[in-house]
Amino acid sequence: MENGDIYIESIGKLLEQTDDLNFEIRRLEDDNRQMTKDNSLKIKEFQKKLIATIDMLKEKLEKSGQDAIQAYCGWAHFRQLKDMLMLAEGTLEEIEEKYPESADRYIKTSKSLKKDPIKKALADGIIDLAGAKTVPQGKKFEYKFTGVK
Repeated sequence: MENGDIYIESIGKLLEQTDDLNFEIRRLEDDNRQMTKDNSLKIKEFQKKLIATIDMLKEKLEKSGQDAIQAYCGWAHFRQLKDMLMLAEGTLEEIEEKYPESADRYIKTSKSLKKDPIKKALADGIIDLAGAKTVPQGKKFEYKFTGVK
């Protein structure tokens, strides 16, 4: 048996092993999906019961005529919410137009880098950035089991 044949045989066995392990993983993932499905149904039932209980709690507090009640195991109250700000379409532009000197106080600006165009421009010599460089990454190992013949 040639040296190359030993590698072919051992790699074949390892590929078969990867297929067996992938099968076990898929089987466990299927079991997980079924358990998740069962648990999701139970969670939905508990959520329905919780919503009904909260509705009863709210109703009892409303009937009491009080804004808050302290019980032996906790409390329930109605809390006044802050007024909600409703903005019309074009408010951002209106602020920029009417109050340009203080627009930064009211408008948040977000910026991010577009890495692919920067990488291409660096490679083409179009731009030169002191804090940017391209780093080679080497090879990535991949495999595929195509079945036992």
